[in-house]
Amino acid sequence: MAQVQDHGELAVVIGLEVHVQLETATKIFCGCSTEPADEPNTRTCPVCLGLPGALPVLNEGAVEAAVKVGKAIDADIPERTRFHRKNYYYPDLPKNFQITQYDAPICQEGELEFAVEGERRTVGIERAHLEEDPGSLQHKGGSIDTADYTLVDYNRAGTPLMEIVTEPDFRSANEVRSFLAKLEEVLEYLGVFDAERDGSLRIDANLSVVDADEVGEAGHIDADVLADANRTEVKNISSHKGAEKALAYEAQRQKNAVQRGRAVEQETRHWDEARGITVSMRSKEEEKDYRYFREADLPALEVADWKEQIAIPELPDARRKRFREEYGLSDEAADKLTSTKQVADFFENVASEFDADLAATWVADNLLGELNYRDMAVTDVDDRLDEITRLVELVATDEITAKNARETVLRSMLDDGDDPDTIVEAEGLGKTSGDEVQDAVEEAIAENPDAVEDYHSGEGGAINFLVGQVMQKTGGSADPGDVNQLLRAELE
Repeated sequence: MAQVQDHGELAVVIGLEVHVQLETATKIFCGCSTEPADEPNTRTCPVCLGLPGALPVLNEGAVEAAVKVGKAIDADIPERTRFHRKNYYYPDLPKNFQITQYDAPICQEGELEFAVEGERRTVGIERAHLEEDPGSLQHKGGSIDTADYTLVDYNRAGTPLMEIVTEPDFRSANEVRSFLAKLEEVLEYLGVFDAERDGSLRIDANLSVVDADEVGEAGHIDADVLADANRTEVKNISSHKGAEKALAYEAQRQKNAVQRGRAVEQETRHWDEARGITVSMRSKEEEKDYRYFREADLPALEVADWKEQIAIPELPDARRKRFREEYGLSDEAADKLTSTKQVADFFENVASEFDADLAATWVADNLLGELNYRDMAVTDVDDRLDEITRLVELVATDEITAKNARETVLRSMLDDGDDPDTIVEAEGLGKTSGDEVQDAVEEAIAENPDAVEDYHSGEGGAINFLVGQVMQKTGGSADPGDVNQLLRAELE
C-alpha cells in the first residue's frame, strides 16, 4: 500500500481506470482491421457501426491477450465470465451502448509492484475487463468546450479494449506516473500493446482529498471515509506526463476548495492539456445510470480449459534480476537493458556472441545514448540491428578502435544510413599496424622533449599529451590504451 505524502491537513486519494488498446489484427466483435487508416470511417462494417441485425462475434485473440494480462498482474481469472450492455449516449459509439463486462470481469483482484523515488509500491488491481473502444472525436476550432464543431471517426470503434481498474491506493500524482510507466512496460513485454499507436493508452482518474488523520500508517483508508469523500473523475488523459500534470492540478484545486470552505462537487472533469487545467463536463454518473443488462448476443465466456496453456514471457523485473545474476551487470545497466523487450532481446543476442561487458557497454551506453540524443528508439532501427552487431564485432576483433566506432561509425550509421564496413573503408578507420604505432610513438617522443622531461618529473598530464600526439599521427586509428603502454615502455 502506498504511503501518504505530507500535504498538511489533507491527503490525496487516487484510483485509476486505464484503457489499453489490445494489439489484434481485427476488432473485438467483427472482422474489420485495426490497422490505422489514412481516411476516416473506412475501417467499418455493420457490426462496429451498430446497424440493425448485425451480430457480434468475440475475437479469440483479444481474450488470449486479456488472460496474459491477468497472469502478469497475478489476478484471479474465473472459470466463467460474461458480457453486458452499458447503456449510455456515446456520440462516437453509434449503437448507444457499449459491450463491456460488468459483474464478472475476466481478471479480478490482482496487483502490480513498481518503484517510485527509490521505494517499492504495490497497487491493488480491482478488476480488468474486456470491452469495445468507441470511435474518436475531433474537435475543430478549439477544445472540447470551445470547439466550433466536432467530427466523428468510427475507424477506432470496436477496437479491443482492456480497462484496468486499480484500488484507490495512490497518494500522489508522481506515484501514478511511475505506475503507468511500469504497467506499459509489462504490457509491452507481453506483446499485447503498442505504445506507438495513437490513443493506445488512455487514463481516467478518480481523485478526492480526505483528512490526513483518516489515513493509517500503511496508507489504509476506511471504506466509509472514501464513500463520504466527494470525488471527481478526470477524463481524457493520454500520457504518463499528462496524468501527473492533470492530477497534480486537480489535487491542488480540490485542496484549495476545501481550505476555503467550499464543497468539492462530485463531477466528471476534462483534462485540457493545452491550458493545463481541468474543466467541468457533467455531474458524475453513478452505476445505476448505465442500466447494465446481459448481452444476449454473446454466450458466456469460459477460459478454464485453456487459460493454463497460455504462456507469458519473462517479465521485466524477472529479467532484470537474471541479467544482474547471469551477466554480472550493475543495477543501472540492467535497468537500461530491460527498458523495453526489444532492447533486452538485442542485448542477449549480442552477449551470446561477444563478451557480456562489451555487449552491455555498446547496447546500454553507446547505442541507447545515441538513439536518445536523436529522439529515437530501438524499434526505429530494428531492421539494422545486424549492422550494429557487426560494428561490435569490428571492435571486439580489434579492427577499429572503440573511440572511432562510437564517435564516427555509429553516428554516421544513424545519421547517413551507411553500413559500418563502408564507413570504415571510406574514412580510413582501420587500425594501424603495430609497426606504424611504434613509429608514431618514437616520433612523438622525439618531437616533444619538454613533455618527455615533464613525464620524468612526475607530471601526470604529460603522458596524456603524448598519447594525443600519437593518436593525431595515426589519424585516431590506434588504440589509446595500447599507445599509453607503448609510450611508457619507450620512456622507461
